[in-house]
Order: sequence, then structure tokens, then C-alpha cells
Amino acid sequence: MHDNINSFSYLCSHIMDDKQKIITKEALENACKKHFCKEKFLAVDPCGIVYELKQHTSKQLDIELGALFVAMITWGNRKAIKTAARKMLGEEMEWEPASFIFEKKYLESYKEAKNGCVYRTLNREKFIEVCQRIHLALTEYITEREVYIEDLTLEKMFEHNSIEEIIAILCEWLAPARLGKAGVSACKRICMYLRWMVRTGEPDLGLWSNKKASQLYAVMDVHVCKLTASIISRKQADWKACTELTNIFRSWDKTDPLKYDIALMTIADNGF
Repeated sequence: MHDNINSFSYLCSHIMDDKQKIITKEALENACKKHFCKEKFLAVDPCGIVYELKQHTSKQLDIELGALFVAMITWGNRKAIKTAARKMLGEEMEWEPASFIFEKKYLESYKEAKNGCVYRTLNREKFIEVCQRIHLALTEYITEREVYIEDLTLEKMFEHNSIEEIIAILCEWLAPARLGKAGVSACKRICMYLRWMVRTGEPDLGLWSNKKASQLYAVMDVHVCKLTASIISRKQADWKACTELTNIFRSWDKTDPLKYDIALMTIADNGF
């Protein structure tokens, strides 16, 4: 009988019954192995916009900053996110996020935006405040370390910081956009950004060779919390839930724990 069953519904029947969703290591690995497709993933996921950015610039700082801005607005409908992210990186930043920050072009950005809206609850004033915080952090680092702008990357800037410290720093940079409080909130979008930067497995970019994928934290939100209810005890999508799920992922694969995050997304995208 099994030889004739190839549908995704059969895989799902091994992950969940009618009453409860049951997540297992084997089911996630099988789901990703059989159904993950990088091209299809990037076609719908906001990370795809970062790959578009790479077609316009090879500068690492451009890609790092552009990805950070994309991650900042990654909540809600993915189609709407990608539209907003493409406008931000393409139209407002002209595919040069580093110049946009250092030359303070953000002060003139989104002037024509309806009601000053950048994306959903993020307005022009808050967006500019985020840019100013990033500008200040980068220029202070350049001054203190006496480095050239063209030699600066966020990878180098965070070289001596732990992943936990980087999460706290980025929470502060992006505070006007309300991405959460380090150690309290799940900090989903920042954890996702760090996955993009550090992890080398598809679909991530793996730009930061001085950090290890084993140090990353799970990308936790309300949907993930519900989806993984069979393996985590925490019912609130906060930092405790994030660390609980992270520890499970690390016990399954100590080298690349966030491959299971990709597997969860693969399941969700296929109607789980």
C-alpha cells in the first residue's frame, strides 16, 4: 500500500492525527528532504528579496543591512512583505543600503508614502529613527576602531559578540520598529535574520563565517508555538518558548539545529 502513496497528506498523517499535531525529528527531516525546493521557497519568502539585492551589489555591508531591513518588516502576509521590501531596497535605497545610511538619504525617504506609512504600523518617522540608530552605531564603530567604511561589515563589527549579545544590540537598533525585547520576547525577526547571515544550508546566505549555526536560536512566533505544541511545554510565543524549542533542535542536530526551522516552514507551506 505504501508504494502507491506519494502525496503530502500521507506524510502529514505521520506527523499528526485528527486531534493533535505530533512533531518528530524524523517527520521534519523527511518533509524537508522530500518537499523543500529553494527556488519555490525564495519565490514566496521575504528572503528572496535579499537574493534580488545580491544581483545589484556584491558589497557585504549592503547585503547585511538590506537583509536587516527586510527582516525588520517581515510580519504579516508574505506577498505584502515582499512588495514593501522591494520598494524599500529598490526604490528608496536604490539597492545601496550602505550609502542610504551613511549619506543619510533616509531623511528624504518615503516622502510620498500615503499617510507616511512604510509598512503596516511602521511609519516614516519610526523608519528614519531606525536608520539614525544604525547610522550612529556604524559611525561610532568606524571612529573608535579607525577603520575605513569600505572595510566595514556587520560580521566584523559583531566578531567578538555572542549571538545573544547580537540579538540584544539589534533589538536596540530596531527598537522604534518594535521587534521585541531581548531575553523576554521571542525576537523572531532578529533570530530569522541571524539564520540568514550565519547558516550555510539552503535557503540561507551564510555570510558570517565567524559565527556557528549551532549557536543560532529558533525562529519563534505564535504559529510556530502552536505547530510545535506537542514537543514544547511553553504556550506563549516568548523567549522561553524560543529557547525551549532551540534546545530540542540542538538535541536533534548539534551542528545545524535550525534546519528544523526550514522543515517547519516547508510543512506549513504545504498545508500542514
